[in-house]
Amino acid sequence: MTANPEVVIVGGGLAGLAAARTLVAQGIPTQLLEASADVGGRVATDEVEGFRLDRGFQVLLDSYPEARTALDLGALDLRAFAPGALVRRGRGFGRIADPWRDPVAGVRSLVSGVFTPGDAWRMMRLRHDALRAVDTAPAAMDVTTARALADRGFSDRAVEGFFKPFFGGVFLDAQLAAPAHWFEFLFAMFATGRATLPADGMRAIPRQLAAALPAGTVRTGAKVRLARPGRVELADGEVLSPRAVIVATDARALALLVPGTRVPGWNGCVTLYWAAERSPVAEPVLVLEGNARGGPVSHLCVPSDVAPAYAPAGAALVSATMVGTPGQADAELDRAARAQLAGWFGEATVRGWRLLRAVRVPHSLPRVPAGLVPDRAVRLGEGLYASGDHLETPSINGALRSGRRAAEALLADWAGQRGAVA
Repeated sequence: MTANPEVVIVGGGLAGLAAARTLVAQGIPTQLLEASADVGGRVATDEVEGFRLDRGFQVLLDSYPEARTALDLGALDLRAFAPGALVRRGRGFGRIADPWRDPVAGVRSLVSGVFTPGDAWRMMRLRHDALRAVDTAPAAMDVTTARALADRGFSDRAVEGFFKPFFGGVFLDAQLAAPAHWFEFLFAMFATGRATLPADGMRAIPRQLAAALPAGTVRTGAKVRLARPGRVELADGEVLSPRAVIVATDARALALLVPGTRVPGWNGCVTLYWAAERSPVAEPVLVLEGNARGGPVSHLCVPSDVAPAYAPAGAALVSATMVGTPGQADAELDRAARAQLAGWFGEATVRGWRLLRAVRVPHSLPRVPAGLVPDRAVRLGEGLYASGDHLETPSINGALRSGRRAAEALLADWAGQRGAVA
């Protein structure tokens, strides 16, 4: 435990850890309180029978600016997905490839059945515009991704066969209602970087951040029941009196600790994990459902094809994600998914899979409605700050950036107070 902390951070997810990292770097005595037994929040990995199951489908884009600053990417031992994707169209698969990384495969993408010839030019313009827009911030994100794609003239075939299954899976929203500026940022990140998995699972990201903090900075199993300027009360009755408090929980917990704060809607998902004797795809690629009524599974991958340690030796881990929060029991979801995937890989292949777990994450990503101003204020009052991806963009980059911004706002306020006294 940090003696006499000047700052208490409530919440040990990526935002809280990023805030702690920023404050500790400036020599500020800081205490981070996390209610659960481990840091990370929604970025977590569970061990089941020797398999590593991330808390729903997650990847780290190694092009994220905040990840490049806050993380030691080399130490995470990142393993990359192949660029592009396989898209199920009709009864077969078409491959979508990045022509800038693989010109031959990129040209073949044009005859995959997913794009029209005119979509090729539109993709080039989208890439150009997205890369130029990375460092700009709009006053308000008032156009949806679906509207922006329509305005650019993309064909229905491209929207239904690629954008909806791919970015609908990223947003956990098949309607592509996310703001266009957020979509363009993500498009640029995929275009310039790699989708990766740490060899030890996504849990390695928050654990790395926590391990870099001074001993005693992080306290797990410390549930907070009240957070006010200058006062933090724990569920066991302990009271801390810091100079400032950063509430780095998700928006639901923030609203309980600080009444009156905004609670966003949420996008959720269910990820089914199966143990298999062998991979059905045998390559580190994302497989998308490109048929409008193909079935409940939005996308599938084999994490052990990407990072072998996700499965024990001689086995494969198959992951399939459904967008939304269906109410059916696990066994029903299992049957529905297998029926769909039997059409992809054959009944004999799918029959041998054993369900390990259906991971339900109803509060996976805070919904960012079009029209919402990004980079929202982190100051809740004098000595009280907030951070979390609900104040930025729903992503690892957004969580890390929000934590850094909250800490920097606090430091700026303290510097201003010293200046006023002087």
